[in-house]
Amino acid sequence: MSTFNNKSAPALIFIPDISGYTKFVNSTEILHAKHILEELLEVLMDANDIDMELSEIEGDALLFYRKGKAPTVDEMMKQVEKMFIKFHEYLRQLETHRICSCGACSTANNLTIKFVAHYGEVAENHVKDRFVLFGKEVIVAHRLLKNEVPSNSYGLFSNGLMEACDTWERLPEVSFSKVVPMEEEYDFGKANYSYIELGSLKNQIEEPKIEDFSIKGATEKIFQVEQIVEAPIDLTFNVLSDYSIRHEFSDGLIDSDMLNHKIAQNGSTHRCVIKRDESDPEFVAHDYSFMRNKITFVESSQKQGFTSIYSLIAIDKEKTRVKVVAFTKPNFFKVLIFNLFFKKKIIKSATQTMVNLNQMCKKMVAKNLQHSSQIVLPDEVIEYDSVDDK
Repeated sequence: MSTFNNKSAPALIFIPDISGYTKFVNSTEILHAKHILEELLEVLMDANDIDMELSEIEGDALLFYRKGKAPTVDEMMKQVEKMFIKFHEYLRQLETHRICSCGACSTANNLTIKFVAHYGEVAENHVKDRFVLFGKEVIVAHRLLKNEVPSNSYGLFSNGLMEACDTWERLPEVSFSKVVPMEEEYDFGKANYSYIELGSLKNQIEEPKIEDFSIKGATEKIFQVEQIVEAPIDLTFNVLSDYSIRHEFSDGLIDSDMLNHKIAQNGSTHRCVIKRDESDPEFVAHDYSFMRNKITFVESSQKQGFTSIYSLIAIDKEKTRVKVVAFTKPNFFKVLIFNLFFKKKIIKSATQTMVNLNQMCKKMVAKNLQHSSQIVLPDEVIEYDSVDDK
């Protein structure tokens, strides 16, 4: 149910718009493109420092507004700078940490962002828990996205905004680049604005740190299990690395959460839900390695102090050997207690997990199903020439 409010009020209208979105979606794997764009929009929403309200999510853009006084030039510059830097930090981290070779993951770094800021009278329509903006000035702000600016990475500020606060006279002083005034003819009449290029802000973006998620000194082997999975190595890996479905085959789990990324990558954090309380263990997946007919990766739990190394070896086009070896730090008494009271139970559970993994993969093969959010592996991983059962 919606309610209409015909009272208008002056407001900032602010639209961050992702450049290259249409080409990105049309030429890449749709599901991974969807996940990447969702996370980018979340990054922009989290970077909202000037108390704007979100009116709508418009595919590749966000429509923010803030009623009341127009923002100062310093306030607006800081907001644009933060959103731009956070946006490109995410893309650089994705490029550094990604393990997927699909079109979406490998070309996401080509995306960039532009901003349109306008100020004028708006009205609101209350739809459920959100106020949706409408009115002439909202249309003007959207029209300004269709402009003659010779760039795909810029901040555009309408005269309506710049004339609403006298601090905007200082725009040339605080701008990141040359201020270029423009005048264009639209269906509603002439529109005057100024724009600035944002490319120079990339110089402020630090390269992502290569984080070390391993557990130092975890050299004490505590158990090992193996299983022949009757499925190709790529399907087996995709099921095993999708932490959102880990509970569907992992013995003892009632649920599982992917906590920081929707697509598996180095540094993906997930929680294995056993009791639905704070003691449910969290793991970080890291150190993926892709070789000819072989994949290895590691899952570590800093809190629990143990790490598991997964090895997948293609036996042939239809079978994969999966081995899991778990390690912890050497500690005579802890290892003794583990061996006496926990080892047998954990090995039994891990063995059942591998059996369940095989059953799930076998069913998918029988039904000719691919994993829904498939990680695209490097070509050499699935080149089955000379594969043997070593």
